[in-house]
Amino acid sequence: MTPETTWLLLRAAGLVALAALTLSVASGLAGPAITRPAWRGVSVAVHRAASLVGLGLTLAHVVLAVLDPYVAIDALAAVVPGVSAWEPLWVGAGALAVDALAVVALTSAVRRRGPRVWWTLHVLTYPAWILATGHALAVGSDVLRGPYPIVGVAGLLLVGVALVARVTAVRGGAPAGPAPVPVLTRSQP
Repeated sequence: MTPETTWLLLRAAGLVALAALTLSVASGLAGPAITRPAWRGVSVAVHRAASLVGLGLTLAHVVLAVLDPYVAIDALAAVVPGVSAWEPLWVGAGALAVDALAVVALTSAVRRRGPRVWWTLHVLTYPAWILATGHALAVGSDVLRGPYPIVGVAGLLLVGVALVARVTAVRGGAPAGPAPVPVLTRSQP
């Protein structure tokens, strides 16, 4: 693969990953505001599909960043914030976002075993999304031109609208989180 091809794939994977993660965050926020069961099911399906696409493309973005000869990011810098020789602050923001998304993905895979732990750690998606958006806007090529500012602003608007829908639904009595987990106790003879 040529350096130009790697660079283009790196940018494309990052940009589409951010768009998918934005859709995932927005649908996750807005989901509880949806009262019709069929539409809520669609929201959950969109949330899950966008999450998987976003995670897969984030992984591709990280691998391509490590392989890319132009930015020279080693594998350690892809997961440890602040150790990159190139743009340590913003690559570190991306690394921190990747770490948070990994925690969310792992706990989501086993959420039936510990739904309360999953629910508690699932909120890491919000700071991860903010860090990923900052990473894209700060170190994405053509920062002042091209698609990055448009995607960043569109993403902020989309998540903002979803947040308003969520807050409005919570105030209106819609559930704010997952259904409570029943506690099983032994009956005394």
